Amino acid sequence: SMYQRVKAYVEKYHMLERGDKVIVGVSGGADSVCLLFMLLELQKEKEITIIAVHVHHGIRGRAADADEDYVRKICREQNVELYVWHEDVKYYAMEYKMTLEEAGRNVRRRVFEDVMVKCGGTRIALAHHQNDNAETLLWNLCRGCGLRGMGGIAPVDGVYIRPLLCLRREETEVYLKNQGISYCIDETNLEDTYTRNRLRGHVIPYLEEEINPQAVQHMSETMEQMRKLSEFIEMETARYAEMCIDDTWKNGRRVLV
Repeated sequence: SMYQRVKAYVEKYHMLERGDKVIVGVSGGADSVCLLFMLLELQKEKEITIIAVHVHHGIRGRAADADEDYVRKICREQNVELYVWHEDVKYYAMEYKMTLEEAGRNVRRRVFEDVMVKCGGTRIALAHHQNDNAETLLWNLCRGCGLRGMGGIAPVDGVYIRPLLCLRREETEVYLKNQGISYCIDETNLEDTYTRNRLRGHVIPYLEEEINPQAVQHMSETMEQMRKLSEFIEMETARYAEMCIDDTWKNGRRVLV
C-alpha cells in the first residue's frame, strides 16, 4: 500500500524517531492533506506528536479563506493542534525583490521554524513529492547547476523531512480518494504565471505522454544516485582537507607531513 511505501521511505532515511514533535505545513491542498493523514497513521506506530501549521498568504482572497476554514475543520476532526498565521506575502515579495513563489516559500519556512522553536519541535515535515522533485531537476538544469542541483530536493535536510518524496503527485490524490478525504484545489497551480507551473502544466505532461510514462519516477531515481555521489565527493573532499591541515612549513613552502 501507499502508506507502507511512505513508512519504508521514512525508515530508510531515519526521518522520525519515537518522541519526535513534528511541525507539519498544511495548505489544504492534496499533497499537504495527504502528508497530514500519513503522519497520523505513523503516529499510531511511532509515538510522535503532530502540530499543524497553516500560512494564509493574504493573496487569493476568498479561496485562501476557504482553505484556512478547511484546514481548521480537518485538524479539529483529527484532534490535531493547529497554528494559523496570516502573512502579507505580496508585501514581502516587493520588499525583498522576489517572485511571489519565492516569497511564499521564505515566509512559510520562517513561520515553520518560529513554531518549532515556540513548541519545542524536533522536525518540520514538508509535502514535496516526486513531481515537485522532477520540476526542481528540470528547473535547475535549465538555469545551470552543479552536482548538488542535479540531486534535486533532499529527503532530509537538517530538521526538514519530506516523507512523500517516494510518491508521484497523482498517488497523493488517489490515496485521499481511497480514504474518502477531500482537499482544496490551489488555483495558482493552474496558472502559467510561475516557471514551475509551466514545467508542471506543459513540460512534464509532455515528457510522460510522448517520451516515457515513467519519466518522473526515473528522474527521481537518478536524483537519488546524484545525491549519493554528491555526498561521497563532499565526504572525500573533507577527508582530504583534514589531511592537509596536518601539514607544516619547510623553507617557506607548505609541505604535507
